[in-house]
Formats: sequence, structure tokens, C-alpha cells
Amino acid sequence: MTKPASALLLTCNTHLVEIDLPFGTDSSAERRAVLRAVLRCDYFDVVALTHRWDMWIDDEGQSRHPVNPAATALAQRFGFTHQRYHGPVLFTGGPDEEGNTLPLLREQLTGLLLTLQDL
Repeated sequence: MTKPASALLLTCNTHLVEIDLPFGTDSSAERRAVLRAVLRCDYFDVVALTHRWDMWIDDEGQSRHPVNPAATALAQRFGFTHQRYHGPVLFTGGPDEEGNTLPLLREQLTGLLLTLQDL
């Protein structure tokens, strides 16, 4: 059985790419480097879509990337109607009690894929 992806990248063209994002206390610098690489940015931010899903975005994406219609529609579904989201976005699991980023669990990944398909 294959290991599920720990994160899911959604491009502006609605392509989905599974990303193996490093997790754990000793991997935060490596995780930030992967986030910068896949989001194609220097500065990133997180949008807590639900308690189960976080959406990582390019903090300066509006000036550098086209609108990501699927990411914008997904965010709007969960009440984030104040802006459009630009560039690729990366989904991870919601944070733990200490605020640490968690990987997507198999059921979270399945739920996210079904929600995106429903948009």
C-alpha cells in the first residue's frame, strides 16, 4: 500500500500534485523551503479553511500570479469571501493543539478531493 501524500498542491490550472512535505520538530526549515519552492514565493501565509484543512498561499501572490479560481471558490465555500486567491496553493491538515502544521490524513485528502470536485 502506498503512503498518502502529506500535502496537496492546487495550481491555477486546477492541476493537483501530491507533495511529500516534511513534518516534525526538526524539519521546520526544510518544510519552509519546500513551501517556498512549490508556491514559487519568498513569503507565504496560511488560511485556516476549516479545523481539518489549512491552505498555504503566496503572501505576495496578487501581484505575481493569476487568480486561482478553484482555490478562491473553495475558500468562499468556507466563508472567506473577502478576496480572491492567486497562484498555486498548498493544502495540509489543520494544526494540532500547539499550532503545529499536520499532514493530510487519508480521509482529509479524500474529503478535500471530493469538495474540490463538487465546486
